[in-house]
Amino acid sequence: MLAYAEEAWWARIRSTALFRYELPPQGFEDLHDAGMWVTRHPVIPLKVEPISDLPAALHANGVELRLLPSLSSVRGVWSSSLHASGIRLRNATDWPW
Repeated sequence: MLAYAEEAWWARIRSTALFRYELPPQGFEDLHDAGMWVTRHPVIPLKVEPISDLPAALHANGVELRLLPSLSSVRGVWSSSLHASGIRLRNATDWPW
């Protein structure tokens, strides 16, 4: 699996701690969109795991992180038959809206 990020985000990717929440599966509905599930009710996490080194965590899970000057160079993937998540593209440099 590949993950792309803009070079301008590298320092933040390296220095920001993230948290992985393990949630109980009961009450979630499949959106049938690449593994996205939602619930309409409050949920208490079963576990919270800090991730202090995101690049290492991605690598350990078989994800290759590639840095680009701009995500605009890969925008064609969203009009292909491949699945690509672009949930934060509004933060991309020079994104063609």
